[in-house]
Amino acid sequence: MKLLIVNADDFGLNASANAGIIECYRAGAITSTTLMANTPGFDEAIDLAAGNRGLAIGLHFNLTWGKPVSPPELVPTLVTSNGSFHDRASLGRRAVTGLLRRDELELELSAQFQRLRSSGLSVSHVDTHQHVHILPGVFAAIAKLCRREGLPMRVPWPLRTSSAPLPRRAKRTLMRSLLAPSVYRWAGKVRWNEGLGSVFDLGTYGGQLGAQQYNEIIGWAPAGSFELMVHPVADPAAMDGYTRIGSIGHAEYLWLRRGELMELAQAQGFRLGTYADLVTT
Repeated sequence: MKLLIVNADDFGLNASANAGIIECYRAGAITSTTLMANTPGFDEAIDLAAGNRGLAIGLHFNLTWGKPVSPPELVPTLVTSNGSFHDRASLGRRAVTGLLRRDELELELSAQFQRLRSSGLSVSHVDTHQHVHILPGVFAAIAKLCRREGLPMRVPWPLRTSSAPLPRRAKRTLMRSLLAPSVYRWAGKVRWNEGLGSVFDLGTYGGQLGAQQYNEIIGWAPAGSFELMVHPVADPAAMDGYTRIGSIGHAEYLWLRRGELMELAQAQGFRLGTYADLVTT
């Protein structure tokens, strides 16, 4: 039977993200989440995780929102003049031109990882906010930590579909070219998923989400372990200033909390699980 990992990104971002994720987990639609270590909802997320022990908790390594966990003066190539992280576009330009120092990436990754671990939670895996580990240097920093700690990591494989609009297909081509050298280097050294999909692979969805859309995404999954990446939020208005996908996250929340995903996955030959299953198999 194939493995479906339903992972909610952005745990700890704020109260709306926290509430959406926990409610969908309690409905049986989410198996895993990844927690941001430098965001306003971190402490609340730790408390919620303690009360929902069946929810696997990974690190959502963040380099593009807020300020670092490390003192900014120790990671100058990762931050702007005011000590905040660069946005994704700026970070990408810095990465491809060699302006990000590997030692600083590893320092900040370690700081975020240790903040999560020091909370007493068992860390299940590592991924990144906005998939920034497709960038040169970032993938290697995460793979190095995961190998040392015996943890799996998410690889943001571009999903191969025929229905995506041209800009989405162009983005996938770029992602594949950036990922290829890192995947080749680290293959067999770190456990990771074999596929990844989300509502963003649908192109347009009309503002509502339901069984038809999720059935389509899961139907594109390759054999093996597949992560369905979700971003449920309870209150889309509360996401202003945090993310531009609040309305999509709310649409996900409205359907996922109905608890129908498990039945849908089983009908396609999947069992629900977490990244911990990649270590034990």
